[in-house]
Amino acid sequence: MTQETTQLPETGAAHAFAEPTARDLMGPVDNVIGEDATLREVVRRFLDGPGAHLIVLDRDGRCTGVVGPRHVAQAHRLDLRRDEEITVSELGCASWIALSPLDTLQTCAQMLVEYDLDAIPVLDGDQRVLGIITARDVVRAAADAAVHAHPRWLD
Repeated sequence: MTQETTQLPETGAAHAFAEPTARDLMGPVDNVIGEDATLREVVRRFLDGPGAHLIVLDRDGRCTGVVGPRHVAQAHRLDLRRDEEITVSELGCASWIALSPLDTLQTCAQMLVEYDLDAIPVLDGDQRVLGIITARDVVRAAADAAVHAHPRWLD
């Protein structure tokens, strides 16, 4: 997780022209799961729940990672019969990959690309989840910030 070292102004003209931060880009957390839950519970949440990512929390409510469909696919590649035995903590979500609220759009994009992720949690200094940033959120922010319109948009 990157360090939160500087404070950007929340209001005023300077903030209006500042690069978007993780705080600006993040969406709400739709779904959480405990690190002791089983793979079967993960699959059930994906089938029944609202989001495409599950934030994994420890017993103290601190983030330990994010589980996505890719983790489920990789676990099933190993052994289809172990759904009740494989725990979320065994699925390979990396707790150290997270963003701070003040990370820039560029940092968010770099982290998604560098670690080949679909989503990254935004955490406070106590590892509590503030929100989640997806690749779609970053692309949308980049598109909104585009200076030049695509030629087909000019019609």
